[in-house]
Amino acid sequence: MSEPKEFPPTTFGEALATGIRLRCPRCRKGRLFRDLFRMHPCCEQCRFVFERATGYFLGSTYINYGITAGTTTFSYLLFHFILGFRKEVVLPGLLTFCLIFPLVFFRFARSLWLSLDCWFDRVGASEELPLSTPRRVDGEKQK
Repeated sequence: MSEPKEFPPTTFGEALATGIRLRCPRCRKGRLFRDLFRMHPCCEQCRFVFERATGYFLGSTYINYGITAGTTTFSYLLFHFILGFRKEVVLPGLLTFCLIFPLVFFRFARSLWLSLDCWFDRVGASEELPLSTPRRVDGEKQK
């Protein structure tokens, strides 16, 4: 195993920007996702392993839920109580938003979770894959 590498010094804003750009939190160059919903097992640039442990990305669910619930609540209060729209008009739109937005925001929630976790715990970068051993992802066939 190689020497543990610390994450480069970064501010909270840079961690957020890295998360929003869907990039590796260590090198900030590698892409996190190979397609719409599947992540790479590690960074193609620096070999940093993205899934830190089984169930690691459960926290991203809280980010996704929190932003969805907060936006929905704020929108309901704005449209119904401040702008005066009837709830029969507001609720179908908000229901549609609650069904579609979490799917659209899924990648960003995972990326933000990873970036913010690495911002809080900068020494966790010691886990990386050796160049010669590709890691199998659940659902992939072994070569």
